[in-house]
Amino acid sequence: MNGTIHIELERPCDAEDLVEFLAARGLAASVTSANDHCELEVTYAVPPAVRLRQEFEAALGSWLEQSERPLVPVSDTEHEYVLRPPGD
Repeated sequence: MNGTIHIELERPCDAEDLVEFLAARGLAASVTSANDHCELEVTYAVPPAVRLRQEFEAALGSWLEQSERPLVPVSDTEHEYVLRPPGD
């Protein structure tokens, strides 16, 4: 799967507004053409591996809070976590 989306806008005046709107939602967009129409190229603002870690950490934090488990996530590397009791 390609990590880029291409969007054609009929009105070039919409481009900058859409770029700002997407940026506020974690997406990076750049204008790739500006003739009588406009094209945007959209990607994630952060690399997929970083985004995965961020989303995992947020989900894990929510799970720990909702389940009221007295555990603290500890990460030794970017891809390995251990759930331990506080103070361990």
